[in-house]
Amino acid sequence: MIDIDRDPVGIRRCRCQCGPQQQGCGQRDESNARDGANTRELKRHTLPRDVNRPAKAIRCGPAPDAGKSDGNSFRKSKDRPPNCADVTTSRADQPAVARDHPALDSVGQPVGKGGALIAILRVSKAGSAPATTAGQHVSSISRIEKRAGNSGARGLLVDPIRIRDAAARWFMFSDFGDAAQRHMAIAWSCIFACTLADAIWLPNSGLSFASGNWIAILKGIAYCGIAAAFIAIASSRLGADLRRPAVLLRRGLFMTELFWRALLPISALLTAGSTLSYLIAAAKLPLRDDVLANVDHLLGFDWPSFVAATNSNSFIATLLTTAYQSTGLMSQLVLAWLILQRRGDRLAEFIAVLSLSAVALCIGMRLILAAGAFAYFHPAPHTYAHFAALGDMWTFGRTFSMLRDGSLSVVDMAGVDGIVSFPSFHTMLGVMTIYAARDTRWLVVPVFIVNATMIVATMPVGGHHLADVLAGGGLTTAAILVARRSARPSVSRT
Repeated sequence: MIDIDRDPVGIRRCRCQCGPQQQGCGQRDESNARDGANTRELKRHTLPRDVNRPAKAIRCGPAPDAGKSDGNSFRKSKDRPPNCADVTTSRADQPAVARDHPALDSVGQPVGKGGALIAILRVSKAGSAPATTAGQHVSSISRIEKRAGNSGARGLLVDPIRIRDAAARWFMFSDFGDAAQRHMAIAWSCIFACTLADAIWLPNSGLSFASGNWIAILKGIAYCGIAAAFIAIASSRLGADLRRPAVLLRRGLFMTELFWRALLPISALLTAGSTLSYLIAAAKLPLRDDVLANVDHLLGFDWPSFVAATNSNSFIATLLTTAYQSTGLMSQLVLAWLILQRRGDRLAEFIAVLSLSAVALCIGMRLILAAGAFAYFHPAPHTYAHFAALGDMWTFGRTFSMLRDGSLSVVDMAGVDGIVSFPSFHTMLGVMTIYAARDTRWLVVPVFIVNATMIVATMPVGGHHLADVLAGGGLTTAAILVARRSARPSVSRT
């Protein structure tokens, strides 16, 4: 038995106690020769000069012929290897690893046919280190080290679970609950539908997708990837640091990530939707402005008279023009506020409503293609003189006409125009922006005032029929209801 708890000096030389029926001195010499060979083998595995040398290893075991003797020659025990006396060492002199590791307490276990191999401990100046083995034998500590090394190597590899979680967070807003994931599922379904329609329709049309668009798309994807990698690395470096600068940096990184996560589906939707609107306009479908004008007449609305009335006052003309041009700014302001508030659930809902509205917009445009009220009524210049003094009027009508007559054959996203008359996209965007800001009272009031003024301005400044405005508001309201219903958890009836 090897006792490592008592001797304050260290491991001593093994003394052989041979009974009358055990091996002779010659056999002991042969065993000592083998032990010397093992010791010379162990000298290969020494440490550098500035590192503490390992303790000597002692290999104790029976003589080759000892197994042939009768059972009275020595006492068999799993705790005492034969042919060895008690060997003691001080527990206080051992490193903490040797005292605490369970593999070091069972040094008497036999290894191979030759007996037992005591593990070798290597101790550095800074502290204890894992043990190594000598020769061709591998100790339990070496196996533990190997497993630890393999686990460390696996940590450097790509973890598919982490990739899946990151993709779910970036594309599906999975960190904001099931309702946000359902909203993003709606959004990506709409984006896929518009993209599929573009892919089928574009090769069979007279339009082509500009090569610069692909470069812009690849740049956008690369920017998103770089942003994702930077945010992930910076967040991991900050870790769980609770100091105020680290907390503020983590908050800023999360808001930056939320911005890119929202920008990705919105950019994809606008690209696919704009291309589809160009394809519909270039399809040479019959114009239905007369139908929309009749609807306005039935509602008691006369577009030329309304334009002349709003143009009579320069202040009203300026106010309506400014409100109409602030549509994009107000939407960006509300989205920025949601990002600052870290309301990913509201962002996902806004993206879902925007996607449903875009699909409804393309369907409405395909069913009722219209050039606009300004193109149908051809008002006299003096009836909109104050509006014209603030800028060119209805410039998107030229793009629409060029798509109709075939003079514009390239879809260039760098210079794309909003050419949809029915339904009014400005009205859609104004309604959904007001809805997105509903949780913040100080914000929703000015947004409501500005966007309500903008919706009125869509008729004189945007050249829309009243029917366009009503259709846009109605379709967006329906999209909001669909998004709200999808957010409710489904209850299964048994």
